[in-house]
Order: sequence, then structure tokens, then C-alpha cells
Amino acid sequence: MFFGRVHKFLDELKTKKYDKVLIVAHSGISKAFYGYFNGIPEDGKFLNLGLKNCEIKEYNL
Repeated sequence: MFFGRVHKFLDELKTKKYDKVLIVAHSGISKAFYGYFNGIPEDGKFLNLGLKNCEIKEYNL
């Protein structure tokens, strides 16, 4: 359910007319983002992936 909520949030961002969005979050959110942008199912099997401490990642919607 957690990953589904994050993915719904990202789908909603796609409907907005923002030029850029900055999202600051903890590791769990970054893992959900990673799965979303890399086409990995929401089954949580990639929980060891995500950002390293203080790592910055850029995605395009």
C-alpha cells in the first residue's frame, strides 16, 4: 500500500504544469520512486535499492 500511495502521488504530479519539483524524503520514499521510474512492480522485492545517504537523484516525469 505504501508504494501504491507514492506512485499515485507521482501520477498526480504528471497532471500538473510544474517546470520543476523538489522532493526531499527518506529512504523508503526514494525506493518507491526508484521502482516507479524503473518499472519495478510494487511488490517490495527491491527494498535493498534506492538512494545512498545524502545522494541526489533526478527523474523526469
